[in-house]
Amino acid sequence: MADVIIADGKLTPHASVSQVTLDWACGTDENDFELTIDDALAPNISQGWYFWLDGSDVGGRIIDRRVTVSGGVSTTTWIGQSWTGMLAAKILQPDANQDYLTVSGKLPDILKSLLKRIGLDSVFTVESSDASTLSNWMFQNPRYVDAYTGLRTLLASCGRRLDFKASGNKILLGIVPVQTITNTIDSDLVDFKAETNRRAVNHLIGLGSQELKNRLVVNYFADATGVVSQTQTLVGADEVCATYDYSNADLGTLQSETKKHLQELQTGGSVEVTLSDEVGDGLRVDDKIVATDQASGVNVTAVVTKRIVKIDSGILASTFEVGLPVQSANANYSGSSSSSSSSGSAGGGVSLTAGRGLSISGGTINAEVASEDLDAVRQVAESADRTASGFAAQIGKANQTAEDAKNVADAAKTVADSAKSGMMTDDERSKLASVERGANAYTLPKASTDVLGGVRVDGSTIVSVDGVISAHVGDGASGRVVFPVGYVVQNTTGVNPSVDFGGTWRQLPSLGCFTFERIG
Repeated sequence: MADVIIADGKLTPHASVSQVTLDWACGTDENDFELTIDDALAPNISQGWYFWLDGSDVGGRIIDRRVTVSGGVSTTTWIGQSWTGMLAAKILQPDANQDYLTVSGKLPDILKSLLKRIGLDSVFTVESSDASTLSNWMFQNPRYVDAYTGLRTLLASCGRRLDFKASGNKILLGIVPVQTITNTIDSDLVDFKAETNRRAVNHLIGLGSQELKNRLVVNYFADATGVVSQTQTLVGADEVCATYDYSNADLGTLQSETKKHLQELQTGGSVEVTLSDEVGDGLRVDDKIVATDQASGVNVTAVVTKRIVKIDSGILASTFEVGLPVQSANANYSGSSSSSSSSGSAGGGVSLTAGRGLSISGGTINAEVASEDLDAVRQVAESADRTASGFAAQIGKANQTAEDAKNVADAAKTVADSAKSGMMTDDERSKLASVERGANAYTLPKASTDVLGGVRVDGSTIVSVDGVISAHVGDGASGRVVFPVGYVVQNTTGVNPSVDFGGTWRQLPSLGCFTFERIG
């Protein structure tokens, strides 16, 4: 029976429980777990706690929970990241003003530095005596990579892999050589089914940036063993050609990505492997299995890409998926299938589950669209149409307002130009300044019984200090001042002059006072 250790956020154990159900995975995808505990010894678990199986790589950090109530019974399932999932949730990226993240030194020291860089040095303790060294090793293609993939790629370049182990209340992260299990088909350790694939692309034309005759073009070739280079060995009927479109790539990026893509296409075929218990228990992600059928001469290389561990009713079972390694392999055969170390039979490969609107029959996936799906789409479309119509109306109003403002501005410019044309020149202003104040003063005589001539001033006649006479004619009946058609009046109130003087007036554009012209 498997005992599960429950620890708090500081990796301090609080209990060991055995009544659990576990579904845990690590590898190329998933990297998570679901844990249900039905044990009286279980503590009050919180988000941020940990669990592990002592002495193994199985464990992880609790992040979420799912509560299910059925028949009045509540069940809590804890959901979280496996150790590999914690690494996959971090990104390795270049330093500021650097093209690539570059590392050098012994592998254990590099691993410690990178764990500190991503903030997981308090969770994982590096424990390895591996003396392998790297010099100016760069994380590229991609430059920004999740820490799990990045570390697997780095170690694979040295023939190494990650090795997780919970021991002494620590999560130890080791570096070990990739394990390769080699045997013949006559052995009872490995059963397999292999299918060759000579139809794989062996000539890939990469198309980059620019257009027509100036477009960047590169060519990469794979030989009969899957090795990729820029030298073509398979020609004529043996050539299988394809294009790789990367329209915004420069030359360097186009070369590296085209080569990488062609390497990924060199699967060589498919393989299904069944392992015995004694082999499966020791396998980890990135380990290799090599088998040979002496009768046919077929050679099989399978790489472990995923490990799944399940606990149910106290029984632990491990399942493996095999396929391509983290870096493209040149093996004769690789693919995607699964093997089980608990049942001794093939695991069946990738599992597809039909969702809403999908059905799977044999090897065919069918998509069905229900009427309610179309109704939902129709409602969204109608809502979007109404919104667009509303915006169109608002835009129309805004355009009209802008046009009106332009007309007012044009009229104001005309008035300003007219005013400018009537201004004095510098010479005229100079002459005016030389005239003494009062030199042209004139006092208009006022007519009286003693003074003949002059002007008799009444209520409708105004004589200003400069001698200007302003006379207004009333309408006779009301005594109001009457302005003839064509007269212009200004005021500061904005009130139409028709209120005080009668007649029909129109307002003229003005930059100062309100200006009105009598038109009737």
